[in-house]
Amino acid sequence: MAVAKRDLKAGERLDGVGGFCTYGLVDNAPTARAMSALPIGFSDGRVLRRDVAKDAVLSFDDVDAVPGGIVEKLWREQQARWFPGARESRESLEHVPAGGVR
Repeated sequence: MAVAKRDLKAGERLDGVGGFCTYGLVDNAPTARAMSALPIGFSDGRVLRRDVAKDAVLSFDDVDAVPGGIVEKLWREQQARWFPGARESRESLEHVPAGGVR
């Protein structure tokens, strides 16, 4: 999951793995799903919707949705198939077609 390296401000664009904005941590899947944690691999290019404090875990609710990407599409399909009751934010699903592959 993506964690803020420093205090981040709304409107900042995240720079992904190895960048100056976030670092990655590993936690168990139920914990990450419960907090709607943003996977570090999905952080590149996302724009923050609100301020995030240093060392806080970023969630899908903290960033703007990015349409498309096959990796995220496959990840969502996996989540829907194996964890159908998992919490996801409405915003994180805006780009998923109705009735389509998650």
